[in-house]
Amino acid sequence: MRFAATATGALVLAISCFAADETKPTRCDFSSRPDGASVVVDGRLRGTTPLTLYDIAPGFHTVHYELDNYDGDDDSFTVTGEGGYVQKHAALEPVKGLLLVTSEPEECEISLDGLSLGMTPRLITSLDAKDAYRLLVQKPGYQQRFIEVKFNGRTPLVKHVDLIVDAGMLDITSDPSGAQVTINGIQRGKTPLKVKDVPKGRATVTLSKPGFDDETRELSMTAGESQTLFIRMNGQPGSLRLSSVPDGARFYVNGDPAGKSPVRLDRLKPGKYKVRAELEGYGNLTKNITVDNGSDVSEEFRLESVMGRIEIRTSPPGVQVFFDGRNLGATKGKPGAENSDVFAIENVVEGEHTVELKCRGYADVVKHPDVESKSTETVNVKMKRIFSPDVEITTDHGKYRGMLKSNTDAGVVIEVQMGIERTFPRSEIRGLDFLQ
Repeated sequence: MRFAATATGALVLAISCFAADETKPTRCDFSSRPDGASVVVDGRLRGTTPLTLYDIAPGFHTVHYELDNYDGDDDSFTVTGEGGYVQKHAALEPVKGLLLVTSEPEECEISLDGLSLGMTPRLITSLDAKDAYRLLVQKPGYQQRFIEVKFNGRTPLVKHVDLIVDAGMLDITSDPSGAQVTINGIQRGKTPLKVKDVPKGRATVTLSKPGFDDETRELSMTAGESQTLFIRMNGQPGSLRLSSVPDGARFYVNGDPAGKSPVRLDRLKPGKYKVRAELEGYGNLTKNITVDNGSDVSEEFRLESVMGRIEIRTSPPGVQVFFDGRNLGATKGKPGAENSDVFAIENVVEGEHTVELKCRGYADVVKHPDVESKSTETVNVKMKRIFSPDVEITTDHGKYRGMLKSNTDAGVVIEVQMGIERTFPRSEIRGLDFLQ
């Protein structure tokens, strides 16, 4: 019986050891930004970050991070019992304070280290509750003040500031009126203008208006003082840019030549100008243009063509077109087409013109279209075939003249009579002379 009991105990011990060996410790690292956050695992406080634990049992777990003046953070993780490494990190966000700033007068600027936080009354929610601050409250014409701010977590904080008047009054007029007034770099409105909060001391007043030179005056103000200021502004000359479609028109301003498009005229006195554009083949165009003080006026003249147009169609295509003695090229057409596409001659001066049509193997044609302004004259010509030998072939059997149709390595094909072609193999040809 003792032997049986001993054996049974040994077996239990062996099984226990085997079971213990099945579970391996897992390393669990907890960190946060910033450090020092409390780590609560499954509702139990285990320490502060950075923290390493090896005694967390296998299974699902929750972790909560807490740090004064920071929002808490929650996370979860699972330990398998097979050993290994678990790493958890929390980026904690600072708790923001609640600050309401009011002032007398209102519309005072609140700033922190030169950065504006808005105008009073203002609810500020962008400051971290963990820090202390020194805010500046100011307004032109008043003495500036600093306020000290220290939050108690999310508890709302109210700060009220009374500013003391430290300014004079300035009544500003100008000729012309409507000038923008800037005092010490701050825009205050347009003339006529009364400014009641001009800071005491030296004041720089600048008036600006499109088309006029800026005017600046230096003043000395005392608290409670009232001054008047009148400024007559000097007008700036204007400029005029002229262009035409098509380009190249000649411009005349008030009857005087002003140059060829594009034209830029600078330092013009304000006023009205009569501008005329002229271009050969186009109708004249006149406009009345107003140039104001300091203005930069652009005006485009779209000229209407008064020229005519000639459209030519030939049968066959490939006919050379001579217009008033100038070779303008050949008519074109689709492969195998009997008639050509339209051959257009643009910008034709009004009157009678000479059109000569030439094509090898066809009689020359001369036409005299009479072109009217802004009209299109159509010329349709069916060329007449003629037999005009342009090549002579010499063989052992004699000489043969005709019109060349093709010339290849295999042989030469010529039209020996109207509509009759003959092929001469290259081996039979003793001479090939071109007559023209």
